[in-house]
Amino acid sequence: MTRSTPATRTVVVTGAASGIGLALVERLLDREPGTRVIAIDIARCPDDRAHPLLTDLSDLEAVAALDLPDHIDALANVAGVPGTAPAETVLAVNTLGLRALTFRALERMSAGGAVVNVASIAAHRNTLAHDDIAGLLAVRDREELRAWLSRVQIDGPAAYDTSKRAVVDWTVALSASLQPRGIRALSVSPGPTDTPILSDFEQSMGAEAIARSASMVGRHGTAAESASVIDFLLGPDAAWVNGIDVPVEGGLTALRAAAIPLPLSRPRTRVDIAE
Repeated sequence: MTRSTPATRTVVVTGAASGIGLALVERLLDREPGTRVIAIDIARCPDDRAHPLLTDLSDLEAVAALDLPDHIDALANVAGVPGTAPAETVLAVNTLGLRALTFRALERMSAGGAVVNVASIAAHRNTLAHDDIAGLLAVRDREELRAWLSRVQIDGPAAYDTSKRAVVDWTVALSASLQPRGIRALSVSPGPTDTPILSDFEQSMGAEAIARSASMVGRHGTAAESASVIDFLLGPDAAWVNGIDVPVEGGLTALRAAAIPLPLSRPRTRVDIAE
């Protein structure tokens, strides 16, 4: 199996204009100046070393028209819309556009390639049933998305949670389907992260809830911390890591679980009573 050397890789990064996406672009180019980074976003990537492609990922026609390179070594789907946006917009970007771009990139990817999708620990907040998630992942265009939304009736914040659950589940299925091609697929689930849209999450999820998360682990995460995990998973050093979701949240999930009262008392038996 052959693989492009790090100095000649072509990596596509969505959401490259700010936050985790921009941190990933900068990390890639700082360490591998020869890497060709295709920076996809609705706004221009501030890092002039990247090759910008401006597009709205909620527009499937625009995604189909993207002038992608002939060969792609890795794809990082970082772009995401928070729950302050309408539910249709959230799902159009976070699930429909993500999948459309991924399929386009996979047409140009060979063995040794990798796809990393950014989900969120908010996926655990999803309340929809598995069949509803499967229905969302079967949606092919905006018309079908509207029909799906008319059935499930969720608002923007709930749509965000559901979109991230869908991303995690879809990534697992994608990994299995790509196994014969030697292409890996993984997801990364950040916790609350200090990015330009943190205030949107405070609005959609509640400022107190976001602050409580920070107080449990000591602070919010940084974009660079999530970017470093994505960078590793995209590269050859992670060649034997596949089909999983990697939480990047400072141990928040473990701390929440540990806060649940445990059954510490031992049930007494007749022998105990006799003693």
